[in-house]
Amino acid sequence: MSATTPVAWLQLTHRKSRLLVTITGVTFAVMLMFIQLGFRDGLFEDAVVFHKQLQADLVLLHQDTTRFFDMKVFPRRYLQNISAVDGIASINPFYFSVTNFKNPETFVSRPIAIAGFTPDKPVFNIAEVNQQTEIIKAANTVLFDRLSRPEFGPIVAGLEKHGEVTTEISNRQTKVKGLFSLGGGVMTADGVIITSDLNFSEILNHPLEKVQMGVIQLQPGVDPEKMIAQLTKTLPQEVKLITLANFIKLEKDALAESTPIGFIFNMGTVIGCVFGGIIVYQILYTQISDSIFIYATFKAIGYANSYLIKLVLQQAVLMSLIGYIPGFALCMYLYNFVQEATRLPMIMTITRGVMVMLLTIVMCSIAGMLAMNKLRSADPAELFG
Repeated sequence: MSATTPVAWLQLTHRKSRLLVTITGVTFAVMLMFIQLGFRDGLFEDAVVFHKQLQADLVLLHQDTTRFFDMKVFPRRYLQNISAVDGIASINPFYFSVTNFKNPETFVSRPIAIAGFTPDKPVFNIAEVNQQTEIIKAANTVLFDRLSRPEFGPIVAGLEKHGEVTTEISNRQTKVKGLFSLGGGVMTADGVIITSDLNFSEILNHPLEKVQMGVIQLQPGVDPEKMIAQLTKTLPQEVKLITLANFIKLEKDALAESTPIGFIFNMGTVIGCVFGGIIVYQILYTQISDSIFIYATFKAIGYANSYLIKLVLQQAVLMSLIGYIPGFALCMYLYNFVQEATRLPMIMTITRGVMVMLLTIVMCSIAGMLAMNKLRSADPAELFG
């Protein structure tokens, strides 16, 4: 036995095949936890892709609106009534709906999200959109999200080759003359187009007087909460004024309450943790059983039970760390793969990485404590039986 090598490590690496099984089991459990949490957080973040691209401190919504894709309309004049209030830098109408977009190659129509705003008053934090406001001023002209699903047709290739693509949107001949990048997917839309408020009205036969949202920017130094308290006194009960951050929270809360997403993926995480714990327990229990005479010898020469317990826990922690590293590395690849395939924002965060590492250590430690029951049978008297 090396004087510098920990006993726990020597026992863990004594049988290479068993060590490989341990690494595989813990790695799989780590991957399962990462994937479940990644899908859960990815779906919630996907639901607020549009929110995060708005140039807004406050948003004015219909009182019954809780989801971006289910915004109710209200009169545009409500925006005009508060536009002159001190502290407001700008207040702009925002139009949003879902319509049909015909693939110009296959002539198959698919649902697509469409957003409209006044070109001279941008509402997006998307540089490509704000640089092409003159383009969407032209009648029946839209911008197309290059991150949309390929089922909408070769729009990007057509624009690069011809400068525009003609198709039908809501059964109306329309030209696509520009591109931007927004994204979204599972919880939002397979594709997005952006146009002017006038084109939105013409394409969807939607009255400009009816808006889905008021996008409000405040002057520097103005407290959003104080502005909300001031304006709420004069606004009709039909609408509500909230911060953009609260709208994002409202969206996520509505999603959590109306769908089983959180419960399903949290349960998957627990299952992954239990699976890994069972693997580690079986490995440690077998290892203690095979080395029972070694533990009995430790007791015979004066080592206390606390030392043996520490030895087993050290092995459990080593198992967790050895399995976590390849699991983390593989999940980085899987996150990129899933993001490219589904457009879900599967991003590894420090918080999630630390949380899964702690869960893995706790999982293996609990398995180690359960396996310690076998140490009771390590009787020094058996050495001389």
